[in-house]
Amino acid sequence: MKCTQVILTTLLSALVVTTGCKEKAEKAEPNNGQTAAPKSAVTAPAQPEEPKDPNEVVASINDTKYLRKDIDEVVNTIIKARNVPAEQVAMAREHFEKQAAYSFIMKSLLMAQAEKEGIKLTDELRKEQTDKIGEQLKAQNKTLEDYFKESPMGEARARKEFEEGMLIDKLLTDKVIDKIVIDDADANKEIEELTAANKKLEETNNNLDKINAEKKTKIEGLKKQLADGANFEELAKANSECPSGQKGGSLGEFTRGSMVKPFEDVAFSQEIGKISDIVETQFGYHLIKTTAKSAAVEASGDTPAKPESVTASHILIKNEQAQPAQEIPSLEDVKKDLKSEKSQAAVQEYIEALKKEAKIETIFKDLPL
Repeated sequence: MKCTQVILTTLLSALVVTTGCKEKAEKAEPNNGQTAAPKSAVTAPAQPEEPKDPNEVVASINDTKYLRKDIDEVVNTIIKARNVPAEQVAMAREHFEKQAAYSFIMKSLLMAQAEKEGIKLTDELRKEQTDKIGEQLKAQNKTLEDYFKESPMGEARARKEFEEGMLIDKLLTDKVIDKIVIDDADANKEIEELTAANKKLEETNNNLDKINAEKKTKIEGLKKQLADGANFEELAKANSECPSGQKGGSLGEFTRGSMVKPFEDVAFSQEIGKISDIVETQFGYHLIKTTAKSAAVEASGDTPAKPESVTASHILIKNEQAQPAQEIPSLEDVKKDLKSEKSQAAVQEYIEALKKEAKIETIFKDLPL
């Protein structure tokens, strides 16, 4: 049975903190080899939190209520387990409270439906799921028993959450996923489309010399326009295939190591105001204009050392690189992938239908309910 990751339960929260899972950092889109500057972190001073009514209802679904004291227990455990700095606790609390409330609502909704449908776990299914999670924990030299015993939520609660998660998984599998049938015709269509894409890719790869010759002719034409007095910034805006083209080709100031070497060598060596000959890198063909230079400065007193830098702009016409063909999967693999895609939409539709029939209330106004 495939585990459907639809809701964030407190079990998942506990599993995250006890197995060292980290949130993904935002990734900036690279700018042709340019290194982005790190973002500065500014945190507000910690403020004392006002006590709240422990019996406040923070969320409810039908006749089931989630009280302030219950959500505080969950959130406090997560904050402690993650070693959240004091100055970030208020912001972290707000974030985890919303997660916990949403988890409570979704889990209560699905557990009630599982009971209504008479969903039961068999010993065989329970073993299958515990073996699966046990294999995942092996990578961190842990067993499922270790997880239960070390859970910040406590062993009994961790076991209960795990059991409920399996029950919800079985509900969604029985009532939604197992009813999805993928025809061979649909899978064969995907294979045919992939085969056609590979054929087109092969034709492009075989024609790269002609394609890149045309691109080089284009940048040679731009070089001639510049020699005849055309404005660099305007040509960059109209022709450059780098995002910097929107800023007249400006890449700002950068130090050595921020750009690919052929580009960097020209930018640092040529005179200010000069426009380079055509420079070829893995990104394509460039015309580079160095607009300013700053010499390296040694450290002095409280002033740190500053490396040599230049400010430059460029016009980029991308070249084409040979691309490998995609592996053609088997019919069964395609059917599995198609079923996985349809399962996500079908499960969401099933949950939305259950939500419409339920009375859901929460103090968190921006939950996606």
